[in-house]
Amino acid sequence: MDASPADALSPGTLAPDFALPQTSPGAPARLSGLRGQPVVLAFSPQDWDPSRAESLVHTRRLLSGAGFGGELLGLTRDGLWCQAAFADGPLAFPLLSQTDLNGGAAQAFGVAGRQALFLLDGDGIIQWRSVAAPGQKFRAEELVAGLSALAPAAETAQPGLSRREFLAAALGAALVLSLPGSPARAADSLTAPVGTNTLRPPVSTGTMPVTLNVNGTDYALQIEPRVSLLDAVRERIGLTGSKKGCDHGQCGACTMHADGKRINSCLALAVAYQGKKITTVEGLAAPDGTLTPVQAAFIQHDGFQCGFCTSGQIMSATSLLTEPVGPEDSDVREAMSGNLCRCGAYNGIVAAVQDARKGNSNASV
Repeated sequence: MDASPADALSPGTLAPDFALPQTSPGAPARLSGLRGQPVVLAFSPQDWDPSRAESLVHTRRLLSGAGFGGELLGLTRDGLWCQAAFADGPLAFPLLSQTDLNGGAAQAFGVAGRQALFLLDGDGIIQWRSVAAPGQKFRAEELVAGLSALAPAAETAQPGLSRREFLAAALGAALVLSLPGSPARAADSLTAPVGTNTLRPPVSTGTMPVTLNVNGTDYALQIEPRVSLLDAVRERIGLTGSKKGCDHGQCGACTMHADGKRINSCLALAVAYQGKKITTVEGLAAPDGTLTPVQAAFIQHDGFQCGFCTSGQIMSATSLLTEPVGPEDSDVREAMSGNLCRCGAYNGIVAAVQDARKGNSNASV
């Protein structure tokens, strides 16, 4: 049976102790072994992967929306520990993900069957909590509102969360917002498509409103005029298939389509692409997940090794199908010369392109 809101443990309560998974030798065996620093406890059906760009994107915007002005540079996770790199120094704290919503820990905290987030201080006392409605996921607006009320203010001596505790809570909130399937992910909340009544990044001096149509969806952004299309799509919208390699237009890893033509998005200013239809590698496959002939051919012919350049290769190859390119392998190599593969998988790439061209009646040869 799902717990009711009244069942969840309240702030000021000592957190129940429970056994922890042994992720590494010497790791604490129980929650009480983590005393001495703030601990974030998330009850969510999926674990958190900080390598997902959404994690960094959501965390930055959530901190900004809650009134914190520090610059977050990166996120990593090592076992029980979350490590955040800020411009003014690093922050590390235990971040515990409980994926069994009906397990013993969920029962002890009074949140069985519900998604919930708890912040514990160094003494194991619950300082803050957020519990989603039964059968529902967290909403960005609710988490930001709750965190905004807790943000430490330098101008007041009122006791509250320390900076470290506040940041830990914010990072935990970003955790649940960045999980796959969350209704509060970048594509539909923190970076909202036009016409939705949701949280938006605050306007700051030197920025301007920009609307980009990416993969058929309009995104309203507030960015500086100097922001590249690549950075806008990766860091603001949260679509990270396009890679930042050289950032000088020399490697092709950032290739996107603008009105069907391939471009190096690292050299394109986002403001210049308003009104154009931008396509990234995430927008190639059909809505049901069916791959395009080019994507399928890259898999069939092993047109990749490490995969870093693959999205750019596929975007260029897709555009090549409608370009005046000769029929020989050498012609394909020349047309794809702007896309570098440091692993040297060129034979597979050329074979994949040629295979896709054979099955495309619109290919120019």
